[in-house]
Amino acid sequence: MGRRTRRGGELADSATHTEFGYRVPNGHWRSRLAPYAAEWAGMLGVGLAGLATHLWLGRSATLPWTTSGLALLGAALTALTWRAASARSGITRVHATLTTAIACVWLIAATITGPFTPILLQSWVFLGAALSLSWNIRRALRNSGEDEGAGSLFDKVRLAKVQVKAIDTAPNKVTARLQLPPGETTVEDVQKATDRLAGGLRLHKGAVRVTGDPDDLSQAQMTITPVDMLRHPQPWPGPSAPGGSIAAPIVTGLYEDAEPVEVFLPGDKATHRNTTHLGVMGMNGSGKTAFGKLSWTEILTRRDVCLIVLDPSKGEQSVGFLSGKAHLVIGEKACRAFAKRLPAAITEHASQLGRWGFDQWTPEVFDQHQLPFVVVWIEEAPRVLEDAALLTRIIQEARSAGIDLVLSLQKATYRQMPTDIRSQLGAVACFGVKELEDAAYLLSEDTIDAGARPDRWQNRRPGALYLEGPGIDEDRFAIPARTFTGQDEQLRADITACDDLRAALHPITAAALGLPARPDALPTTSTNISANTDTDAEAQETVMVITDARSPRTADQTGLSDLDTLPLDEDDDPVELPTDPEPELDVDPDAELPGDDPELLFPNGRPTRRQALAMVRSAIDELAAAGRTPFTIRDLPNPETTLGRARPWLSGELSRLAGIGVLEIVGEDEKATVYRLRAPGTRADTDPRERDAA
Repeated sequence: MGRRTRRGGELADSATHTEFGYRVPNGHWRSRLAPYAAEWAGMLGVGLAGLATHLWLGRSATLPWTTSGLALLGAALTALTWRAASARSGITRVHATLTTAIACVWLIAATITGPFTPILLQSWVFLGAALSLSWNIRRALRNSGEDEGAGSLFDKVRLAKVQVKAIDTAPNKVTARLQLPPGETTVEDVQKATDRLAGGLRLHKGAVRVTGDPDDLSQAQMTITPVDMLRHPQPWPGPSAPGGSIAAPIVTGLYEDAEPVEVFLPGDKATHRNTTHLGVMGMNGSGKTAFGKLSWTEILTRRDVCLIVLDPSKGEQSVGFLSGKAHLVIGEKACRAFAKRLPAAITEHASQLGRWGFDQWTPEVFDQHQLPFVVVWIEEAPRVLEDAALLTRIIQEARSAGIDLVLSLQKATYRQMPTDIRSQLGAVACFGVKELEDAAYLLSEDTIDAGARPDRWQNRRPGALYLEGPGIDEDRFAIPARTFTGQDEQLRADITACDDLRAALHPITAAALGLPARPDALPTTSTNISANTDTDAEAQETVMVITDARSPRTADQTGLSDLDTLPLDEDDDPVELPTDPEPELDVDPDAELPGDDPELLFPNGRPTRRQALAMVRSAIDELAAAGRTPFTIRDLPNPETTLGRARPWLSGELSRLAGIGVLEIVGEDEKATVYRLRAPGTRADTDPRERDAA
């Protein structure tokens, strides 16, 4: 008697196995021949069918009509076989279709002349036997390996009762429809086994994903990606729709199955898609800035949209290539001042759309009234929008008014982004994160359960991301993607090619935001000017330079910020000083208090760029001489008091020195990049910018 073992919760007899639903003793002759009998039974059935149809119809007056009908039925059956076998491999599909066609032709001929005609009898014996043997050979080869077949694979990962219902193949993607045993195995059970399934198939980590059927929890879809196409990013192919509408998706990269990454911003009533705000999250070096540059290029090559970029920290380091092409707001104070003006612009937009008879922005609004869609892209959003109540009001009201917000940040924790704000982000682009819990702040639970793991990349694969949003098939939420790679010069050339097509801000938008209609009309000096409006003379108001006092500007940086000329807010009006409470003091009450005047910090004048660079190099050399290496920006003197420049300037210079080989990036701590001075024989000690800097 065979040994009884427990497998899958049921007792199984090792001396028996199952064939066609029946338990058959191992070694029995039927267990060996039964799997190969079906093909020969089919051959016999075709022969008997030919004899029966000949005896019935062979001498009938309706034979011509009958054979014509049989021919049509045979052609239809052959076509159906070809169609039904589309999910199989190419040779299987051809083999099945050819077998059906031969059987149908033989049956028609046997009906007319009889199956015992020598040529038909010989063809039935030899050709039928050849076809039966060919199917026997395929079955034998398929069953010869213990490791082949979906059944044995699921058996290995302890999911033996999971069945594969259908298989669909595409370039670098295999999709299998799974039937789970109802009430015994859940979709989550299969999702937990995806790494084991990938190992069983000898594929890379993350190659297998499983998603559930929302209408039937006993079914799931398993997607297998054999080749990791995201290992190397693809070059930027150029804008996807130059001169088109912003209603078309912006394309910034490719999914791992080579499908384009599409982001929809405006809504579309025809497809029931809502206008959405976009949240962009990822750790330092994960590729958020590159994604932003590609998105800005896509936006600025469309005809009915305007782009406003706020960058409180990096300045021209990230957005400099957009100078004169998009409205740029640089510096923390300037960005905050601009944010205070957004509610007024939203109200003006919404009121105007209502007067025109629109309940949301559509391309027809621009075609009829020249009111473009407005995208406000905020880098390092928590530094700009510390006023949670203001941001909540903006993000709740802006969508229907045709103003879209994109908030980019490193980590969307509760401290950085309140729940009320996160709930309004209908679209999410999640790049590499340190821990999976970080991704859960923006990515949905279903996407993570389906296999999304941005923590696997961290910042080792810049540009790799997961994307959620309206207009995107939910099945693609858990498919990883990667952005294109493009140089600033190439992107600016693509933007310049569409200068004549790009829209200008509508006068009501420009007046509300205190911006010129076109960014190339910005003044290049810091003198006071008037904000022009085309309808109301009372709207004329004095504007002044609003920049971050901690980020002094040099002459070569002037004009890079749109917010060099912002109207004053009401709460920015100067407050009158109180009357002198102590008249005996010898103090002039009208004297201005000293501010952060560079002349006070630097009596001999603010250091030139060349002097500042030399001081940075000297400080780095002193650290190296003292053995303090590696180091971070926090180990260097305060750049505001020693160099007359903000911390972002120093951060950018350290990155540049690493790029030219003077420094080496060795890692990253919780708050800053860690650098190390290269050995003298391995670095370029002469920086051409130090020679040319003024």
